[in-house]
Amino acid sequence: MYCKNCGTEIADGSRFCTNCGFDQQEAGTRDVSRYGDNGQRPKTYLVLAILVTLFCCLPFGIIGIIYAARVDSAWNSGYYEDARIFSRKAKNWSLWGIALLFLFWIAYIILILAGVTWAAWWADDDLFFTHLL
Repeated sequence: MYCKNCGTEIADGSRFCTNCGFDQQEAGTRDVSRYGDNGQRPKTYLVLAILVTLFCCLPFGIIGIIYAARVDSAWNSGYYEDARIFSRKAKNWSLWGIALLFLFWIAYIILILAGVTWAAWWADDDLFFTHLL
């Protein structure tokens, strides 16, 4: 069983959480319409966030990991809408990290091509002027 307030695993049948002291019997009074459960736990996107951290963009990946770690805790606490929001934010931050990587590589290739073109253009002019002398 998990605490309905903080998500810490507690012994079955416990009335109070050993971590936060929340009364588990009061948990039934929460507004269920706001935190309604559609029956499906959202994806955490933790693996994606870790891969983004390792291979793409460190800051975006770390933020993705933080949100991904909050999904299960919120779901186990009964905050289903918050769990969905954290899942969506983990996915978005990770995808933005991947997009930033692709933009970086596109800009890098454009700059390399511009540099090669510029160098070739000046190299041709130097050859032209050396033959005139």
